[in-house]
Amino acid sequence: MILVAGTPGEVHGLVRPVAERVAAVMSVADTWVFISPSSHASGREARVASSYPGVRRAIGPLEFLKYLAVGAAPRGFARSGQGVVIHLGGDLIYSVDLGRRLRYPVFAYSSKAMPAAKSVSLFLVEDERVQASLIARGAAAERIKLVGSLAIDGVGARRGREAARSRIGMEQHERVITLFPGFRRREVSVTAPFLFRAAELLARVEQNVSFILCLSPFVGTASLEQLFSHTAHAARIDGSAARVEKSAGPLEAITTEGIRVRIETVLMYEAMAASDIAVCTPGPVCAELAYLGVPHVVSAPLNVPGAVPVPGVSPLLCSLPFIGETFQRRAVDRLKASSRFVSVANQRAGRMIAPEIVGRLRPEDVVIPCVELLGEAARRDKMSKELREAAGLTGAADRVVQAIQRAVLSQQ
Repeated sequence: MILVAGTPGEVHGLVRPVAERVAAVMSVADTWVFISPSSHASGREARVASSYPGVRRAIGPLEFLKYLAVGAAPRGFARSGQGVVIHLGGDLIYSVDLGRRLRYPVFAYSSKAMPAAKSVSLFLVEDERVQASLIARGAAAERIKLVGSLAIDGVGARRGREAARSRIGMEQHERVITLFPGFRRREVSVTAPFLFRAAELLARVEQNVSFILCLSPFVGTASLEQLFSHTAHAARIDGSAARVEKSAGPLEAITTEGIRVRIETVLMYEAMAASDIAVCTPGPVCAELAYLGVPHVVSAPLNVPGAVPVPGVSPLLCSLPFIGETFQRRAVDRLKASSRFVSVANQRAGRMIAPEIVGRLRPEDVVIPCVELLGEAARRDKMSKELREAAGLTGAADRVVQAIQRAVLSQQ
């Protein structure tokens, strides 16, 4: 079983639920994860993916490219007589080339429009939007299977707020705001101080508010004070530095103004479910929050070019000296002109359910919609209901594994 992906979001949101389901129902399967090159990578994809249940080993981009180029097999890897390549993200050409080298069929999962490549045996799509797009591009209907949203399958069963708060030790009367600064260290070095400053401003105007910062395993907990120092980007974006306090309980970040922010690295779905509202960057976390019905604000501060990934905006071009900001500005202008959304739930609904704030931002730009949401319980309830409705079809991992089983049986 070969799973291919390139970014932290793809590994976390797509590879993980498939690997877990394969391990549960196909105990004899030999699962490998190949990490394709990506400008959105964190550098920790292979390490994190190797820890997933049932994964024999994850192959990093350099080993992957070497195997494709000269056939040098990664350590411990050997072709089996039966198998399938599942493309879960990154450039499709890597999965196609790998399937050709291994002589395995290639299945491609997608939550958005993609080329109807003839080298793909089966398209596994999130919803009717993607299905219609592939048919319009020439793919035969029998090569397309609607499976649902893998991103929400990774969350598991929905959690009640009371149970979630009890699990993470939060009081029922507290108003909890959960902060999601992204998947990559460079991204977090920009967004965490930005969100810490927003937390300070929120604490000035809102009473009895507690903050949780959910830190991705692709970021890790090494050198957090350096990550939260706000020294590298202070000239470009308003933020607040934080020191990290270690105790018997969870790690805490203490901001310049003394606001305590709990750092959660394990019980992140419980932290989501415990939230009154959340603030997140674009990515799979938007789908997860939608599935759990958590009202949230999607924030993409682009003050530091290339630091915060946004759909349709190349981080490599945006990071170029002198001209990067121009590329980024034009890309964001095109994004806004096309009325495309950066949140998966908003894309699925075709309208803005969760507020989106994209561009050169100040912390106040995030604080204002947060204050509005905290002050309007009826609006939060309405948003929660609409987000759940837009979250997508569950059971995708089961349907993907069923397709894999049929493919393997046909090779016998």
